Amino acid sequence: MINLCLDFGNSRLKGAIMQNGKMQEQLLFREQHLEAELLAVLDKYQPTGAILSSVVHHTPAVEQLLAGRTRFVKLGHQLRFPVSIAYDKPETLGVDRIALVCGAWRRFPGQYSLVIGVGSAITYNFLHKNGEFLGGGISPGLEMRFKALHTFTDKLPEVGKDPQFSLIGYNTRQSILSGVQQGVLEEVDGMINRYAERYRNFNVLLTGGIWFSLVPVLKVRYLQTLSYYMKV
Repeated sequence: MINLCLDFGNSRLKGAIMQNGKMQEQLLFREQHLEAELLAVLDKYQPTGAILSSVVHHTPAVEQLLAGRTRFVKLGHQLRFPVSIAYDKPETLGVDRIALVCGAWRRFPGQYSLVIGVGSAITYNFLHKNGEFLGGGISPGLEMRFKALHTFTDKLPEVGKDPQFSLIGYNTRQSILSGVQQGVLEEVDGMINRYAERYRNFNVLLTGGIWFSLVPVLKVRYLQTLSYYMKV
């Protein structure tokens, strides 16, 4: 059975072709050509089912197309999940965060898991070992931090992410790179440690395309957590 999984985030519109539970191909879509590219995917792979996780606005035609060609499911808080949601207002919870903790539960059922998603925003999502999604935190992602420095000052330039940077910036650009990128690493490190103060053993799952652009400069402990398990 072939299924189409779609994840529309603020940074990228992406998807995957799944066959019998295994990913066969990754997909990227352009916003201005979304409907045409989606139609081409449906024609090529003829998926039986499709699921959409979206945190952005898209035209109704996208869902109409999926519903007309597949058994279509739109991810939302009202669906039944393998985890329960202990969130004040579930309708305000990003569906991408729900998908992350469901994935963590499938891989590590009955265990504590902290899922860190690094995209336009950085989300921290903590799953209790009893299967309850407790919530977590949200902070600005790399690009937001770069843009904020440029937007809310008169003279600071807008800088893009770069894995090559030093702790001590020798010019304005390098200083911004150090402040933003090292700042993100220190934030993640600190958040992991704060959870470690409360929970002795838990999994740390890191995800998000922007995060992996920094892999060359990650500390050894982060490279270890990429194996999906961390003991504290």
